Amino acid sequence: MNYQEALAYIYGFTDYERSGKYTRDRNENLTRTARLLELLENPHRKYTNTLIAGTKGKGSTAAMIERVLREAGSTTGLYTQPDLHTFRERIRVNGALIAEDEVAELIPTIKHEVEQIQASQEYGPFITYEIGTALAFLYFAQRQVQHAVVEVGLGGRLDATNLTHPLVSVITSISYDHMNVLGNTLREIATEKAGIIKDHGIVVTSAYDSEALLAIAAVARQREARMIRVGHADADPAQQEVEVGKLPPLSYRYRLEERLGERQRFSVWTPQREYTGLELALAGEHQLENAAVALATLEQLREQGLTWDEDALRRGLASVQWPARIEVVGRQPTIVVDGAHNTDSMQKLVQALRTTFAPRRLLFVLSTSKDKDQEGMIQTLADADVVVLTSMHNPRVTPLETLSSLFAQHAPGVELHSAPTSEEALDLAVRLAEKDDLVCATGSIYLAGEAIRWAAARGDQRAADEIEGVDH
Repeated sequence: MNYQEALAYIYGFTDYERSGKYTRDRNENLTRTARLLELLENPHRKYTNTLIAGTKGKGSTAAMIERVLREAGSTTGLYTQPDLHTFRERIRVNGALIAEDEVAELIPTIKHEVEQIQASQEYGPFITYEIGTALAFLYFAQRQVQHAVVEVGLGGRLDATNLTHPLVSVITSISYDHMNVLGNTLREIATEKAGIIKDHGIVVTSAYDSEALLAIAAVARQREARMIRVGHADADPAQQEVEVGKLPPLSYRYRLEERLGERQRFSVWTPQREYTGLELALAGEHQLENAAVALATLEQLREQGLTWDEDALRRGLASVQWPARIEVVGRQPTIVVDGAHNTDSMQKLVQALRTTFAPRRLLFVLSTSKDKDQEGMIQTLADADVVVLTSMHNPRVTPLETLSSLFAQHAPGVELHSAPTSEEALDLAVRLAEKDDLVCATGSIYLAGEAIRWAAARGDQRAADEIEGVDH
């Protein structure tokens, strides 16, 4: 089996990312994936791990934790999704993508066990995500990683990654997304994500809405787990619930010290000490929240035997890279790529663009998936100067006519253009922009991938350097 054949096998199952159709186990449990891992000799039990759920910030937080541990000398695994350019981006050891021949070598082993399970007709059909998760866990065991940082794909309770036994469970910010699967309230969404909390375990969270926090706290109490909260130093939105004993107080607090162009200097106060002058290579104050979550998680990991020191922490945060998160891929005009795809993340993106770059005008290239909250994102863009609508190459794409109609309803003052492909839309936006303006491609991680490839093709070296193959 070669790489292309292995990839065809992986994508031959039901794939939520491409179809938007979510498949649950017949009994809403993870027994078939557990059986597959058992037949593979339970590779996920051969190393320790951290498991990260949340609506936004999972990937960035995972990247920060992994980078610090790698700087400290640990052999690390990193499992994230979705990818921007190649399936191999999802699975990394010590920062390096799994190689094509390694995928081709391991998939036949998984295929053999899957066929044995399917022949028994005891379980429902596997999905692409479960096959990818088994591949990641098997690869990490083969490469003898010491600690894997694992990002939940969707939700938490029923996610294939929830078969792991993490040293620390992490829940980043909670907002509305995937409501068709996770529920229509923050309580329901948070409860699904809190499904990753283990009995007598530790959960670190930066959720700030009281409804979400109370849901997480309820699961933590039920499982006798310790809940550690992270938030801004200036205020706790859930202070009222803290005062009546329903929630623990914030024990990790952060504050921005100084913006250094696209970098940031910040402080974090922990139960043990104060860290000042930390530098983060990622832009946007929301990334400081993720960095504080990473630090809180790292301190819990250190208590359980993973070693790192302050030098590794500072080097890791100062050097971490995570593409398509306010990623600059052009100058004069400034061209930014970001994967924001719900209302909350779009609001944070717009704020970060204005505070980080102070552009004369904001121009957006926008494409979204049709199962997202287009109305909320469009309302957020109501004060944009120009929006160029386009269609990314994904079956879940929102038709241009739908987006145009929504702008007419919710943001009628925006100068609106459209182009059939992302490449044409980006070319148009750059022509419409002047050197002091900012062009941002956003609305979906899939559009972000296309925008990075467009930037690489027009000569941006950073964009070119991060593309290690294109599968789609």
